[in-house]
Parts: sequence; C-alpha cells; structure tokens
Amino acid sequence: MDSQPTPAHPTWLGAPSSARDVLYQLLVDGPLSRSALAEKLGLSAGSLTRVTKPLLTSGEIIETDSRHVGPTGRPTQPLEIVAGRHYFVGVKLTGTHASAALVNLRTDVIATAEAPIGSLQPQAVADLVADLVRRVEKSAPQPVAAVGVCLGGQVTDGGKISWAPFLKWEDVPFGDLLKQRLGLPVSIINDLSALTLMEHWLGSGRGIANLVVLTMGAGVGYGLVINHQMITDANSGLGTAGHIPLDPFGPPCDLGHRGCANVMLSQPSLESRALASMGRPVPYAELLELSAHGGVAKTLVDEAGFALGRLLTIASALVMPELIILSGEGVGLAAAAREAIDAGRRHDREAHAREVPIVVIDVDDTHWARGAAIGAMQQPAP
Repeated sequence: MDSQPTPAHPTWLGAPSSARDVLYQLLVDGPLSRSALAEKLGLSAGSLTRVTKPLLTSGEIIETDSRHVGPTGRPTQPLEIVAGRHYFVGVKLTGTHASAALVNLRTDVIATAEAPIGSLQPQAVADLVADLVRRVEKSAPQPVAAVGVCLGGQVTDGGKISWAPFLKWEDVPFGDLLKQRLGLPVSIINDLSALTLMEHWLGSGRGIANLVVLTMGAGVGYGLVINHQMITDANSGLGTAGHIPLDPFGPPCDLGHRGCANVMLSQPSLESRALASMGRPVPYAELLELSAHGGVAKTLVDEAGFALGRLLTIASALVMPELIILSGEGVGLAAAAREAIDAGRRHDREAHAREVPIVVIDVDDTHWARGAAIGAMQQPAP
C-alpha cells in the first residue's frame, strides 16, 4: 500500500512532528508492524523507536495482542492508535432534519441523536446542532476534540456556506455560528466530501489510492480521491457532475441541458417523468419495483441504467480509478437496472480497457455523520 500524506496540521494531533505522522499513519493504515510503519514514514528503526516510545508511554498508541514474524525472523507486535484517546462529533444536515454521532478515532459510534429542523434560519439551525452535540457529548468519557458538520452545498474556507439549496442558504457563516455556541474547533464540509472521506479512510475504499464516489438522490454527486488525497476545488458542492451529458435524446433539465446526469438519474426527475408517462404519481421505490414487470416503468428505469453505465465509463476513462463506489438514496437503481448499466458501460468503453470494479453501498445519516467527524479530525489548526 502506498504511503498516504498527512493532512496539514490537524488540530488534535498538535504541532507538526514525526510523532504526529506516526499517529496519522496508524489511524489510516493501522495496526502496522514497526518495520512497515518505518518504511511508510521513511524512518530508520532507531528513529521510529525514539518517536514511538513516548507515545506508548503516554497511551496514545499500544502494541496489539497479535504477533507475526518480522523481516529479521523475530516475532513482532504491531502498533495501533488508541481509538479512545480522542472523541469527535459528526453531524449530517439535510433540509428537514439533523443527525449527530459521537465517535472515537476509529469512528466507532458511541452515541447518536437526531431532531427535525423546524426553522431554516441559520441561527435556529445552529442552536439545534449545538443542542445535539451537547446531547451526544454526555456519553464521551472526556471532552470532545472537535465537531464536524456536513451538508449539501458549497462550503468555503472558514466554514462559510456559499450556497445550500436544501437549506435555502446563501453566504451563511455557519462555522462561526457553531464556534460561538460550542467553543470547539468546527469543520464544515460538503456531504459528498464527508462520504468520500468515510469510504476512503474506513470504508470500501480503504487503502485505495485512486477512488471515485458517485451518489444518486436529489441530484448526482461526484467525489474523487487521487493518490490518497481527496480532490476539492471552488466548485465542490455545486453538483457540476450532474450536468454531464449522457443522452442526446433525453429530456432537458431546468437549465436546458438535454439528457444530463441530473435529468436522467435523479429521483425527482425520474418521478416527474413517471408521472408524465404513467398518468399518476409514482414514488421512486415503486418505480424500481414496477420495472421488474416491464412496461413504461422498465423503459424509464433502463434508460436511467444505461445513462448511469455511460457515466461510470466516463469516470473510468478520465481519472482511471481503481474502484468506483455507488451510493445515495437512489442507489437502488444499481440492482433494478443491472443489465442496462452493463450495456451502458460497454457502449463507450474501449474494447480492451479493463472494467473498473464497482461497489454499491446503502448508507444512513449516521454514516454521513461519521464522515463529517473525519472532516473534523483533519481540520487544520487555526
């Protein structure tokens, strides 16, 4: 497995040092033998011993019970980070509710809490989130190190929400609002970034250097990891992948883009098309079930599946990932339109090209919240 670069100065890790690098490497890749850890960090055996000895003494890391034979032929005990040395709270925000999870350094869930959002006013939502954090924090054996929040929208440095359509926010300094209420470091990230972090650190993409995460639900989302680093820019959170053209004969989206990913794959669009074609409201889940019996439902679902297959091939060709993860509220399409998806993937793929493996995961709000907590773990110090 390739060495994974340490994020810039996460708050809970303290000042940049070899000790910080050891903690981060064990968090991401541990447990690790001393020889493997030294190789990843470019340290000699003696230097690693000098770094790890005080960490063992202080209880930041431990030797595991398992033993294996090291490169010298002598048995060795791998090292791992002590998950309970630090605790974080992650929060998933939607337009209707908030879900919080207290986690340790392995994002093991210690406690959860959720509540409906009664008012979309930023001050009211900040009060609600602060209350949820305090509720789950009671289950922590020590003070929480930081809080992470994820939501659908565009987030700029400092936790400012430039645009969050489901919350109807523009230019909201939500990070500052939470810091005022909690007195803790706060990280605000886009929800797809949170899911990408979760899957790359501890999920299906763990250890994968180049990874794509595609989500389907209210829209189409796209997360990217290259050389173990999540890629974000000023456009992250705007849903730009949703406007990739997939069907030149498909219907137009609200921006006039014909057959784009959003109009072909999103739940609201498919429900709208089902209403127009079938003469009655058809919820997304019912549409997928009806597709098994043929007719209009199968036509709509297969068109969506073929479009998804084309999108998967585009992602494979442009960034050459080792793995693609499919998720989101609309991920049931992957099973309902399996043959159409395969056909769409073959349609644009070079005949000799390797087919990139796909993993389909169904996640709940706690999973997203765990990703938000990882965002807090990586939050740079002020």
